[in-house]
Amino acid sequence: MTNQRKWVMLGGLLLAWGMVTIFQLWDSAPTDPMLHSATSESPLPPLKDLKLDPDFSNPRQTVTFSLPRNIFAPLGMAQVARLETNKATTSRLPKAAPSPTPPPSQPPPPGPSFADLAGQRAREQLNQFRFLGYLTKGGESQAFLTNGQAIYIVKQGEILDGRVQVHKIEPETVVLSTQVWETGSHVQATIPLTPDTSG
Repeated sequence: MTNQRKWVMLGGLLLAWGMVTIFQLWDSAPTDPMLHSATSESPLPPLKDLKLDPDFSNPRQTVTFSLPRNIFAPLGMAQVARLETNKATTSRLPKAAPSPTPPPSQPPPPGPSFADLAGQRAREQLNQFRFLGYLTKGGESQAFLTNGQAIYIVKQGEILDGRVQVHKIEPETVVLSTQVWETGSHVQATIPLTPDTSG
């Protein structure tokens, strides 16, 4: 592409850009939100004709400060001055009857220990399993379990996911256990047979 052609193309783009800008300015009507109300197109009265209601209470006019404060005083001096002012004000007030002392409050009960929380978390993991059914084959029971992600067919003594052991399989329940790694203890959960909701 030659230099002359580049200049012609640049001029054409600038001309198109200028025309779009002029069209946008010409198309948009100047609207001042302060001069027109939101509900009608009639203009609002000028600001010089507006008057304030004398009965209107302005909460900013009723603010009072209890203690003046010198912001240029050193940090310790401001507290000393405030204490002296409080003493002077309280000495002028009538003496109030002493308030009864509240009974000593009981310390809050201690929260669950780390071992309790770890055991509770392990129990929740075991309770995520559902016992769908069982099958007895050759005198040995097999259980159908799911944890929402996979279906397992297990025998008594087998281990699921490398951490959950099947302790007992019965027609109505399955007993699962897992080791709590934080404490070394074992936690068991009895999972009931999920009722058949198909019919």
